[in-house]
Amino acid sequence: MALAQGGVFTLDQARRYGIDRKGASYRVRTGLWERLARGIYRLSFAPLSQDEDLVRIALWASSYRGLVAFSHETALALHGLSDLLPDRYHLTVPRGFSRKPRWQVVLHRRDLAPADTEERPGYRVTTPLRTLLDVAETSRVPEEQLWLAVHQALDRGLVSQKRLEAALPGLSVRARARLLRALRSHALGAVSA
Repeated sequence: MALAQGGVFTLDQARRYGIDRKGASYRVRTGLWERLARGIYRLSFAPLSQDEDLVRIALWASSYRGLVAFSHETALALHGLSDLLPDRYHLTVPRGFSRKPRWQVVLHRRDLAPADTEERPGYRVTTPLRTLLDVAETSRVPEEQLWLAVHQALDRGLVSQKRLEAALPGLSVRARARLLRALRSHALGAVSA
């Protein structure tokens, strides 16, 4: 189970295999496990994973009921959309989530539907469609990066123009206008990046 998550796991997950806090402390002292944060561990012998930070953050947040997924700028990067390189992790958590953000994490509160997320080994990420809608709503992402992300998503078949247009009524006026401009620029074959 831990290896499927890049070697990272929680004490709650270890308890399912009969390992309590005392057993966890013993494994840390003997070097079998590394303690990454309170209640989060890593198998010392597991190969390092490029997604270890994502798994650690997802495990930290997943103790709360409801879907938790990387979103916004982080999801753009995970899907390979736009040229943005986020300096913080963007995570969408349920509205009632009450933990304070850690590890350069920006929390966005929204109750996600399962159809809005994709499963990756050890964490979830918002779908390309949900990601584009979220990014359209924020002013942190420059419009030219939204345009580029929309163009790339459409060109790679990650979303369809029909699905983007169908989602427009659920957006704010400002977000709808930003997304419509991106769709028009795609129709004209122009990218302003």
